[in-house]
Amino acid sequence: MQTKIIISDLDGTLLRSDKTISKYSVMILEKCKNEGYKLIFATARPPRDIYKYLPTQLKNEIVISYNGAMILENCNTIYRKTIDKNIVLEIIKISKNQGLNRICIEIDDKLYANFDATYYYGWNPCEIVDFNELDFIEVLKIIIFSDKTIQPEFIKKIPTNCTGVITDNNSLLQIMNKDVSKWSAIKRVIDNFENIKDIIVFGDDYNDFDMIQNATIGVAMENAVPELKSIANFVTSSNDEDGVAVFLEKNIFNI
Repeated sequence: MQTKIIISDLDGTLLRSDKTISKYSVMILEKCKNEGYKLIFATARPPRDIYKYLPTQLKNEIVISYNGAMILENCNTIYRKTIDKNIVLEIIKISKNQGLNRICIEIDDKLYANFDATYYYGWNPCEIVDFNELDFIEVLKIIIFSDKTIQPEFIKKIPTNCTGVITDNNSLLQIMNKDVSKWSAIKRVIDNFENIKDIIVFGDDYNDFDMIQNATIGVAMENAVPELKSIANFVTSSNDEDGVAVFLEKNIFNI
């Protein structure tokens, strides 16, 4: 039996701007499941946000969180890849030396920050801490914010055992273990599948590049960054126009 897979990013892709997934999109995804497709959601978000936004019908699917640093199935963690504390503190020091002072870290599905991330960005819950005094061993992701454009050259300054991706209109830098990416996590999952026929992937931002490039069918949203559109096989409607569902309905069900 052939395995068919649908993989979707959340923000800017399956989620509308108001962070909802339309009933139409849920219906089409459930219809795809009934046709034998396996669903995977791959996002930069932490589990606490993912399960807040996913409707009940989709909560038990495979979820790739933190850009690939964590994989969950049936709401249970089945894989995680972290950054050690000493590397985290080194990156924080480098960031501050570059004038990038707003920093968050993710530890066991909890957000810690050295500023009020709830006030500035609406990220809640958030615990404000001094990272040098925080008792921790490892983190899943480091997030650095800027009111100005974060330059790609900054990524070259971080330790080589980490990797970074700039997203959100160049205002946010996400740093993970060097072995972490959405595609590396996807590959870890699909290597357990047999006789894969199609992998349809949807995305909108720079952290979706690797999975769009490696898909059988890579689909960029109309609202995607131009660079992603240029490498995608297709461009669908925007996230606010249910572009994922529109593409699936047209190309799987020929409606």
